[in-house]
Amino acid sequence: MGNKTTDNPHDTRLKELFGNKEAFLSFLRDCVKAAWVEDIDPNSLKPIPKSFVLQDFRKKEADILYEAKLKSGGETIFFYVLLENQSRVDYRMAYRLLLYIVEILRDWYNHADEKERQRKNFKFPAVVPLVFHTGRGKWTAATSLREMFSGHRRFGDSLLNFKYTVVDAKSYDEESVKGFESKLLKIMMLIEHSQDFAEVAKTAKRHQREIRGLNDEEKRILGVALDILSELYAVDKKPDLKEILYEKNAGRVDGMFADVIANGKKLVKKSRAEGRAEGRVEGEKSKAIKMAAKMLSKNKPIDEIVEFTELTIEEIEELKNKM
Repeated sequence: MGNKTTDNPHDTRLKELFGNKEAFLSFLRDCVKAAWVEDIDPNSLKPIPKSFVLQDFRKKEADILYEAKLKSGGETIFFYVLLENQSRVDYRMAYRLLLYIVEILRDWYNHADEKERQRKNFKFPAVVPLVFHTGRGKWTAATSLREMFSGHRRFGDSLLNFKYTVVDAKSYDEESVKGFESKLLKIMMLIEHSQDFAEVAKTAKRHQREIRGLNDEEKRILGVALDILSELYAVDKKPDLKEILYEKNAGRVDGMFADVIANGKKLVKKSRAEGRAEGRVEGEKSKAIKMAAKMLSKNKPIDEIVEFTELTIEEIEELKNKM
């Protein structure tokens, strides 16, 4: 497996976020909340620049791999995070994670000392799978591999099994991020919760003081996210939120934020109006196609169908070939 980067803007900003060790450790402590998380040696935590995503999913998702050691026993542990932004829940997730985990273990085994691999007490590192879900829908897929096998209740422990943890970014709000260790993670999670650019700007305004307290690398990561989001939300005149956030004139800041929020709201109204208009056009086209199909079934002349439905000759010929 290579370390090819993703070209998905959602994944780009999340890879930037989780590339920050402090934010990733906060993610484990504040979102995963397993007992062993407190036993991680922070100094041993390091990102591994490799991707294990299958070729078929390269354009749909990205992954993050971290390695660490536990303080009490010194065991090696890998954290494998799949960044899942698809609008539909993938019910094959446990199976896909199985393939990725096997690839991680195979890669680690191939690079392990050959003599060590032959020892009686040779052990593989633990691999903890996590799914960071940013899609709109609620996660409803089984989080246990065993549940993907038919008759799994009957065969029980005879079946291969693991469970993965889902962290649903959309479920975090102001209250649930209040105690986060990382201010960067806190702000980014709230941004993920936003529905449009106006909400992103409101979030930035509410947390302006905390944003100003970020270090230079954290500010850079947040800046990347804000630039990407302004592009994704198709803001016509891209506002530089970074300039607003670090402006010292309080009165000017309030005015600039007000403009951004107002423009964001206009954009949402415009987008909804365009969506409704597009829906009407598609509905009329669908009715015309149904009518054309009915007329073709009665052997009506094509020129008569064109006149009656306002479809093109090419569209009617294509429809005829499909019937």
